[in-house]
Amino acid sequence: MPEEIKTPEPSTEMSWSDKFVGILSSPGEVYQSIIGTEPKQSNWAIPLILTIIVGIVFTFTVFTQPAIQDQLSDAQHQALQKSVAEGKMTQEQVDSATENNLAKPGSPMFLIFGSIVLVIVLGFSLVAYSTVYFSAGKMFLKSTVTFSKILEVYGLSFFVSAVVSLISIIIVVAMGSIYASLSPVLFIDNFDPLNKEHKMLAALNILEFWNLYVVGVGLSKVWNTTIGKSLGVVGGVWLVWTLIKVFANFGFGM
Repeated sequence: MPEEIKTPEPSTEMSWSDKFVGILSSPGEVYQSIIGTEPKQSNWAIPLILTIIVGIVFTFTVFTQPAIQDQLSDAQHQALQKSVAEGKMTQEQVDSATENNLAKPGSPMFLIFGSIVLVIVLGFSLVAYSTVYFSAGKMFLKSTVTFSKILEVYGLSFFVSAVVSLISIIIVVAMGSIYASLSPVLFIDNFDPLNKEHKMLAALNILEFWNLYVVGVGLSKVWNTTIGKSLGVVGGVWLVWTLIKVFANFGFGM
């Protein structure tokens, strides 16, 4: 009797709830499911949209807190006075800017403008980081993976970004500081955003490392390499960008 030939059952695509939970708990399984498949825009678009929504919630929740508004106003005042001391502005210009500041922290213009900037920054960071990882894969690992697949991998990690933003809302509101995070800055009484040491300590954020790990897992799957090598690439990109932000006095984010 001839042996029966069994046709393998086609693999079913994971639901979005499974992808969301999977990225948070077992990212390797989610990324394994997209290996060899055609890149889907939804795999980066949906996590991006979710992160934008949570980011806007963060903006309207955090920046309407009186303590946060006072903190930002003080930071703006210090920055303006520094410009006066450096001869970049006159005291009259500072006084005029302060009196006519329609975008003061917590104002409707501040919240709307902040939300627009958020959308631009998140969209740009998705493309920028994907481009960097795509280039790094080609240069250091001789990868032939397409940019679309790297975009898909990095985009799925935005599920983690959304959760991180929710956790950050709780931490910032509870601590009454826009600089509060799960990093060594929790042990700094007076955080100075212009202090390089303080900024470096702020970069050592446990939640940020969680995100980096998830990206590393995804890249290791599509690059077909060890997790150590992919985390080396991800960690190297993080270190270079962190040093640029710290020593070039860039703001937080990305």
